[in-house]
Amino acid sequence: MTHPSQEAYVPEGAAPASLWRDGDFLKLWAALSISLMGSEITALALPLLAVLTLEASPLQMGLLAAAAQAPFFLFSLPAGVWADRVRRRPLLVATDLLSAALLLWVPVAAMLGTLSITQLCLVAFGLGALTVVGEVAHYAYAPGLIGRERLVAGNSIFQISHSAAASAGPGLGGLLIQLFSAPVAVLVDAASFLISALLVGLIARPEPVPASTGQLARPLQAVREGLGALLGHPLLRPIILIGSVANAFINASVALYVIYLTRELGLGPATIGLMFAVGGACAIPGALLAAWAGRRFGVGPAIIGGWAISGIARLLVPLATGSPLAIVATLVFAHALDGAAGTVANIHQWSLRQTVTPDALQGRVTASHRFIVYGAGALGALLGGSLGALIGLRPALLLCTAGVLLTVLTLLASPLRGLRELPQSRSL
Repeated sequence: MTHPSQEAYVPEGAAPASLWRDGDFLKLWAALSISLMGSEITALALPLLAVLTLEASPLQMGLLAAAAQAPFFLFSLPAGVWADRVRRRPLLVATDLLSAALLLWVPVAAMLGTLSITQLCLVAFGLGALTVVGEVAHYAYAPGLIGRERLVAGNSIFQISHSAAASAGPGLGGLLIQLFSAPVAVLVDAASFLISALLVGLIARPEPVPASTGQLARPLQAVREGLGALLGHPLLRPIILIGSVANAFINASVALYVIYLTRELGLGPATIGLMFAVGGACAIPGALLAAWAGRRFGVGPAIIGGWAISGIARLLVPLATGSPLAIVATLVFAHALDGAAGTVANIHQWSLRQTVTPDALQGRVTASHRFIVYGAGALGALLGGSLGALIGLRPALLLCTAGVLLTVLTLLASPLRGLRELPQSRSL
């Protein structure tokens, strides 16, 4: 669900031609794109199932969102150690197959009439755990497959996949839910994971054998090495620390978003899917302009500015008022601005982390990032559910989205502000 020599002239924003001729890269890209599309459908289907079918409360929505985020706190660090000790491609295949099997549980339970909030939380937790392993494996696997000199180009292509999935996935999911049912939409996601597993399994390029167990640090020492490489780097440390607080506020608002749209604003599944689709579509130009933004403003300012604009866009959500048309227009604009600006920032922060991280630490550093930043998201989801129950949906959303913006602005006091170009890559 979250996922990863340049000699010829490349038009601005385009990928090196060699990437488009690299069959193994294209298989990884296609696998990622297909599974992301399905995952975006499920990301909308599960909360809509909870709200519309099971009549979940704000607190229950917070628990559902927290169940999806908790595995990042619980499993990221061991997953990073694991990803640095075994071949990463088989991990990608295994997580896809297990995700498909878990998703099948939802339509079966719906058919039998046994679906419950508890089951949805268990499915969200299981998918989150598999996502942890899959994402760590992907981000650790991609640099070796495509080459560090093509990371920005490769990450831009991957981000386009994220953006396209965020665009088409919710729209397709909304239509599937409106025309058929949410369990049918989840079944489509299960099929997407099976196709993804097949494509990754067809990659022909040999993956280097990891160092033998005897040459590797013990698990606790290995975890410390990953955390140390991440938090000890002067450029990565502010991204992680500030990003974790911002992500807590983001997940607090995400936990309330679907219930806010349906009960407070009265929007249906198709309209909600359309708004998410616009945000994803507008993220595509953000991916194409990421390289230009880095050259024009500098890598650090592109990260800070992108996240700040994204925070401003999120503030528009609880401020949306007026006629139904005005409300939808405001939300669509917010999604569009958030999608474009956030994409620019994410591409550069991904590339920065991968560039300065030695090959032998890629898995553990990625896992440490997930542990700190995404782990904070689980606490944020619980915060959002609790605030929604105590002070109401709109005030809770306003408080949380304001927190996102104020937190991100503190990055202006960090060394990231003066970073113009990616540092020289490191290797062991």
